Amino acid sequence: MKHTLVLAVDRDDDFGAKGHVKSPVIGIDNCLKAANALGVADPEDSDLNALYAAISTCRELIEDGIDAEVALICGYEKVGYKSDLALVSQLEVVLDEIAPDNVVLIGDGAEDETVYPIIASRAHVDSVRKVYVKQAPNIEGSFYILKSMISEPNKRKRFIAPLGFALVLISMFFIIPDLMIYASSGESSAISSVSKDAIILVIGLLLLMYAYNFIDRWSTFTDNLRNRIVGKTTRLAMTALAIGIIVLGLILTYYQLMDTYFNTMFAASAYGVAVMLWPTILAIIAFIIGRILDDYQNETVIRFTDVFDIINIACIGLVIQGILDLILGYTMLGYNGSFGAVEILIGIVLTIAFSYTRGQIRPKESA
Repeated sequence: MKHTLVLAVDRDDDFGAKGHVKSPVIGIDNCLKAANALGVADPEDSDLNALYAAISTCRELIEDGIDAEVALICGYEKVGYKSDLALVSQLEVVLDEIAPDNVVLIGDGAEDETVYPIIASRAHVDSVRKVYVKQAPNIEGSFYILKSMISEPNKRKRFIAPLGFALVLISMFFIIPDLMIYASSGESSAISSVSKDAIILVIGLLLLMYAYNFIDRWSTFTDNLRNRIVGKTTRLAMTALAIGIIVLGLILTYYQLMDTYFNTMFAASAYGVAVMLWPTILAIIAFIIGRILDDYQNETVIRFTDVFDIINIACIGLVIQGILDLILGYTMLGYNGSFGAVEILIGIVLTIAFSYTRGQIRPKESA
């Protein structure tokens, strides 16, 4: 008598992700327990019906006098090569334990069917059955099925995100030329065209926000930010200070460039970097100080590596300042860059000295 295996396939591992079922599952009783676990977690999942269909098929075969067994194999939550590898690995376990002469495959849709050739290459498949959930044949039922499908994050990303990207790209294809026409000619008709295309852009962005669960992500971000603010996290305050220093440095650099004459564009660029150098270094130091204070508040510890990072950044800034002074001394009229070589030398000496000191302290810290 032939030994038949009724095999249910769950490629996206809904049983594991939702019902916390460890697969493969072999035997009618174990499959009923797996179905019960998924049914409690998500009674509307179509994989649940596929497994029940596999159990029912196995019982029918047994009643007809056929030696049959049922099993469930699951893939991976993110469908792709990982899920297929997981299915193949579990399939080999099932085949080794049951050793069937033929296989009856049960699935809930086209997604599971993509792995059927892989299964057929390792076992003799006699029959394939696709299970559909029965619904009332009306528009309301169709919308209900569609809503159930797109409620799952993976299916939203798979079906809605490409549509959103397509709408965004199509809208930009029309918006950009209209903006260029308006910028060159000032025709008001171009603006009216942009407003029409902007509707498509907004729809595409809304679809992307829904597909990637933007509202929940934003809510999580704001909750974390609120907790940090309420907790008076010093690092956040010092980060804000660092950003403020950068902004003030950019404003200072802008006015310095506007009020100074440069004979070459290269000299102007070098001078702008020189003006912006120390505000940038101060911003980095402020950020590191915030990290030091935050660690001290939470763990009552000060790491010497962070202190040496501040010193090394200042030394590197001194070397860069010396290089810029030398460059500006040669390229910018009236600029005295003779002290640049001294700055480079002092920066290198200090860097070597503090690096040596850091190396001497580190073994003591680890001990």
